[in-house]
Amino acid sequence: MTKSRFAEATNNPDMIVIPANTELRDRVVTGGSRHSAYKSAIKAAEDAIQDLSVEFDDWLKEEIERLILVFDALKVSGWNAKISDEIFTISHDIKGQATTLGYPVITDICDTLCHLLEKTPDVSHISLNVIDLFVSSIHNIVQQCQRGEENKKANHIAQSLRMMAMKILQQEMKRAQAKPV
Repeated sequence: MTKSRFAEATNNPDMIVIPANTELRDRVVTGGSRHSAYKSAIKAAEDAIQDLSVEFDDWLKEEIERLILVFDALKVSGWNAKISDEIFTISHDIKGQATTLGYPVITDICDTLCHLLEKTPDVSHISLNVIDLFVSSIHNIVQQCQRGEENKKANHIAQSLRMMAMKILQQEMKRAQAKPV
C-alpha cells in the first residue's frame, strides 16, 4: 500500500491510501491464446468507465454543490459536529472517486481537507477562510475541467493547501498541548 501525499508530507503512519489504477491494460497479462479475449474485455471495461465518467461528472458537480451548501451553513451557524461531519463525509466521498475518473488533484485536496478535519483537536479553530479555500479550489478545478496529474496550476494549489494544512495542524497541536488540563 502507498501512503497519500499528505501522509508522506506529514510523516503520518496512520494514513494509507490505495491509489486507483485507471489503466486496466496494465493489470492484464498479455500474450498466449487468450490475448484477443483479454483485449476485447479490456476495451469493453474501458468503454464502460468512459460512460461512467459522464455520470461521474454529474455526481461530482452535485457533491460539490452539497459541499458548498454545507459550507454556507457553516458560515451562518459556525462550527458544530454535524457540519464538521458533513464536510468530512462529502470530501471523503469525493476523495474516494476523483482519481479513478480523472481528477487526482481533487483526491489530494480532499485528502488534505479530511486529514485537517480529522486531526485538528478542535475544528472550531479552523478559520472559515481556510475551508473556503478548499471548497473554492475543488469547485474551480472541476469547473475548469482540470483533469489529470500534469496540471501544474492545480498541483500547485493542492500543494499550497497541503502546506497550509500542515502549518495549521502544527499550531493546533501546540495549542492543544498548552491548554491547561
